[in-house]
Amino acid sequence: MEHIRFALRTADGFDLAAQAWLPPAPRALVALVHGIAEHGGRYAWLAAQANAQGVGVVTVDLRGHGNSPGERSYVERFDDYLLDVDVLWARARELAQGMPLFLMGHSMGGAIALRWVAQRRQSMAGLILSSAALKIGGDVPRLLIGLAPLLSRWLPHLRGTRFDPAVISRDPAAVAAYVNDPLVSLKAPPARTGAELLAAMEANRAAAAGLDLPVYLFHGDADRLTDPDGSREIHAAWGGSDKTLRIWKGSRHETLNDLDRDAVIAELLDWVRAHVANDAGK
Repeated sequence: MEHIRFALRTADGFDLAAQAWLPPAPRALVALVHGIAEHGGRYAWLAAQANAQGVGVVTVDLRGHGNSPGERSYVERFDDYLLDVDVLWARARELAQGMPLFLMGHSMGGAIALRWVAQRRQSMAGLILSSAALKIGGDVPRLLIGLAPLLSRWLPHLRGTRFDPAVISRDPAAVAAYVNDPLVSLKAPPARTGAELLAAMEANRAAAAGLDLPVYLFHGDADRLTDPDGSREIHAAWGGSDKTLRIWKGSRHETLNDLDRDAVIAELLDWVRAHVANDAGK
C-alpha cells in the first residue's frame, strides 16, 4: 500500500491537507468526504481493507477540520464545502486514470457529497452514504433546531453543549481513540454550521428524486446523531433503480468503527466490486 500526502488549493484560496492510500494495481478509487469535527486520517483502517481488494481511497480534510486551516468546524455557507469536494474530485480523477470512481461521504460528509452530486452532476460509478446527515438525530435538542436560523444570523460562532462521544460506537477503544485524537475537535459545532447543515438536509431531500446514479446507503439503527430514517427516506425517494439500503442493528453513529465494522466494510466493498464490474461492462 502506498500512502501519499499532498495539499489541494480551493477556488477561494484554502490550502487543504489531503492524502491517498493506493494499492499496487488499483481497480477503482473512492473519494471520501469525512464528517463534522473529524478528519480524513480516521479512515486509514477502511483504506487498508479497500486496498487489500484493489480499491484506492483518497480524502481531504475539509476547511476547519484536521490539518486544514480555518475555524474548527465553522463554515460560512454550506456550499463552501462543495469547493473542497471540487478539488478532491479533480485529484481523484487524476489518480483514477480512467478507473471507476466513487464518491463517499460520512455523516455531514454524506450531506456534502449528496449536495455536490446534485449540484455538479459529475459522472461516477456510484455514491456511498455512511450514516449520512439527512435527518437530525434524537440527541440534538429540538429547541436548538428551532433557534438555529436566529442563532446563525446573530451569533454565528456560538457553540452549544458538545455531544457525548460514546454515541459514536459501542466499542470503548474506538471511543477512546476518537477522544484522544488531537485532530478531532471535541467542541460543539458553531451555530452557523448547524443552521447551514439543516438547510442542506432539506435541499437534499428535495433533490433525491432527480438523481439516478447507483447509491449505497448504510446506517446504524441506534444512531442518535443522524436519524437512520433520513437514509430510509432518501432511499425511498431516489430517482434511480440501482439503490441499496443497509441498516445495521445495534450500531451507533460510526458503523465503520462499531462492533460490526468488519462485516460493514465487507458488505460495502462487495457493493463497490459489483459496481466496478458493472462499470467495466458498459
